[in-house]
Amino acid sequence: MSDRYRGKFHYLPLPLPKFGRRAFLQRLAEAGVATTALSMTTACSTGSPTQAGQNPGAGDDETDSGGNPITPDSINFLHGVASGDPLTDRVILWTRVTPPVDTDGAISVLWVISESTDLSNPVSSGQFLANAERDYTVKVDAAGLDSYSSYYYQFSVLQSDGSLATSPIGRTKTAPSATDDVSQLRIASASCNQYTFGHFNAFSRIGERADLDLVVHLGDYIYEGGGSQVRAHEPPHEILTLQDYRTRHAQYKTDPGLQSAHRQHPWISTIDDHETTNNSYSTGAANHTEGHPDDGGEGFWNERVGWALRAYFEWMPIRDNGSGFDAPAAGEPRQEVGQTGLLATGLGKLYKRVAYGELLDIIMLDTRLAGRVEEDTSFPVSEEQTILGEEQRNWFLNELANSSAKWKVIGNGTAIAPLIAGPVNPLTGCTSPLPTDPPCYVNQDAWDGYQFDRNAVFDLLENNGITNSVFIFGDIHAVIACDLPRVANDPASYNPLTGEGSLGVELCCGGVAQVPVPVWTALRLNGENPHMKHAQETRLGYMLMDITPARVQAEWYYSLVQIETELEALDPVMLQTADGSQRLTNALTPSSGAANPPALAP
Repeated sequence: MSDRYRGKFHYLPLPLPKFGRRAFLQRLAEAGVATTALSMTTACSTGSPTQAGQNPGAGDDETDSGGNPITPDSINFLHGVASGDPLTDRVILWTRVTPPVDTDGAISVLWVISESTDLSNPVSSGQFLANAERDYTVKVDAAGLDSYSSYYYQFSVLQSDGSLATSPIGRTKTAPSATDDVSQLRIASASCNQYTFGHFNAFSRIGERADLDLVVHLGDYIYEGGGSQVRAHEPPHEILTLQDYRTRHAQYKTDPGLQSAHRQHPWISTIDDHETTNNSYSTGAANHTEGHPDDGGEGFWNERVGWALRAYFEWMPIRDNGSGFDAPAAGEPRQEVGQTGLLATGLGKLYKRVAYGELLDIIMLDTRLAGRVEEDTSFPVSEEQTILGEEQRNWFLNELANSSAKWKVIGNGTAIAPLIAGPVNPLTGCTSPLPTDPPCYVNQDAWDGYQFDRNAVFDLLENNGITNSVFIFGDIHAVIACDLPRVANDPASYNPLTGEGSLGVELCCGGVAQVPVPVWTALRLNGENPHMKHAQETRLGYMLMDITPARVQAEWYYSLVQIETELEALDPVMLQTADGSQRLTNALTPSSGAANPPALAP
């Protein structure tokens, strides 16, 4: 969410460390780590470190003088475990090893994945070389898995005294294939987790749910500012450098609620602005002063955003696009020599489609860094005023047009529904006194400020007769739910009672922990936005989507943030969109998950 409005409204297989094979296996067994399928030769590892088959930064120069990884005195797994970007036959497994202070060498990390909670009879295992180049984060693309199946996984490191340090056990699930019989999917969606504002109780509740197939995070996973409220940020200043961004990600992943949600469920994620800085776009940000720090600046944008994306890819369970670095581009200013970051349209690209059988396609967009231009309070309608950029826009339209799934869920950072302020918007200077005047939209930071791209999406949906599109976003620290007409307040083109004229629906997941913005109820009631079917702006939490061939139902669950608590409340307003209806209607009862879901990780 733009601070402007908040202010107005308050991750290579290598030899094992030098330790006898028999003794090493014995140590593993003593530690309770399954070793049946653990090969001591790297060729038997079925997981690939990255999509490109390489671990960025791993190499012989990162090992000790004997050509082997170091054996550390002590290792901790302070940041938990996570999984993400599930496909039908693989899933990303993630952790970070915390080495002793002043460790420079690489550390060999063992991983195992099994169908059982005790990790017996593992289906795959291997090693990963963690090093300082990627901040000792571990990312494995565990392959050879069955579709639509639950698995349990763990990481371990052999220490110098012969003991084995082990991570918590994680739980994950692959995506269904087109031949799997999928009658129901349950997805939790969240955004806007500001560490200083309070505790992540919503993530704790998500971590306690055994009935979920997936978590979708819609951006603002970290916040860039310093300071403290309920809790204090580390570092205590605004984050600007690679080390700053890494430290902030590390802090967030010490939160027990966030660790729980990551440990128990696979995630699919995208960004909004605060993963970089407030109101960011492809070439800058409102909260960024260009220039070298010695000259009073906050660094060079293409270097800063490259560092932010590098840290994001290191610290999140998302599939790498390749090895190495590609930002800043040649000829661009920089503080450090060479390319040290990731480019949003290259190795740092975030937009993707994930198929969940015939029932669902999940399409994730990057509405911040891949192509967005700076916002404009005059709301121009032009191809140049883009939120996606030409490349991503063409990709998205093609994916949407060619999807054969029953439902299309499109995740992005901000609202696509038209939201009208009324005849006047003092924040933008707009006046619209006559019915024939263009409307005064609420927020130029949302798709309202990038109408060419929205029109292209709406044209495709309408002209191709595409139904069952559900757009989801976070950003605003509140819950809203809307039909998607072209013009919300035009009774000739949209009937709010029947939904005629709506091209899909939109659901906002709300915020996990961030200051509420109390404007949405007023917008719903101002007479200009009859397509708004729900607005809730005082409570924080997450959204549950229950997806069947017949309908998608949305429910919102709220928690307190100022204290740690197990209390959770269900919003009495529950909404659904029926197959082919293109509209939202009330749901009478909460949805139910499978009777006997796979057990949570112990």
